[in-house]
Amino acid sequence: MKSLIFKIGAVFVAVISVTIMGAALSVYFVHPDITAEINTPAMLNYSFEQSTGEVSSWTVKRRFSTDPAKPAERDQVGTYKSAYEAIAKAHEDLATQMGRQKTEKGTTKGVIDQQLTLFEASQKQDVDAIAERAAMLKAGSEQLQTAVQAKSEEAQAISVKTLEVREETAARRTDVLRLRHELEEARTDLFRLNEILRHDTDRLVRLELENQALDQRLQQLKQ
Repeated sequence: MKSLIFKIGAVFVAVISVTIMGAALSVYFVHPDITAEINTPAMLNYSFEQSTGEVSSWTVKRRFSTDPAKPAERDQVGTYKSAYEAIAKAHEDLATQMGRQKTEKGTTKGVIDQQLTLFEASQKQDVDAIAERAAMLKAGSEQLQTAVQAKSEEAQAISVKTLEVREETAARRTDVLRLRHELEEARTDLFRLNEILRHDTDRLVRLELENQALDQRLQQLKQ
């Protein structure tokens, strides 16, 4: 009976030993590599510093400041006893940062959407104002075009009238020249007639003197 109990105990111890050895091998071959975990793309934004001394510790810092105004206060994630805890805390901080960025992006998107709505409303007001201004300018342009057309017609009428006046002035100038020429001819004829009258007057005076002389001679003959 005792031999059977020892045999069962030996088998149980052997099974427990194999199980523990399998677990140890599994942990040895499956446990994460610290260097590989630190150099993963997700951890490139963090720096890991191991302090040497009686108690080893790992300090995690962000490579890029989340608050440019206070980089020294905000860049350090923390100091931890083991590298695994430091990596885990770095992943938690990365998730927190990504969630914060997502929230900020959502907030920024809301602000952008609000600004876009305000911009679209302002743009619509600007478009309406431009359309109203364009309508006013078009109406003013039509009025100006009508006024220019009226002035053009008036200028054309004045031009026609001016042409008529010029033609009439030219005709009057021709008449003046003709009348001046006729006046010169009339003056010439008057001068010639005055000469003839003076000559005839002299001849008449001579004839009257001769007639008086003949009358005197006749009286003398009668006596």
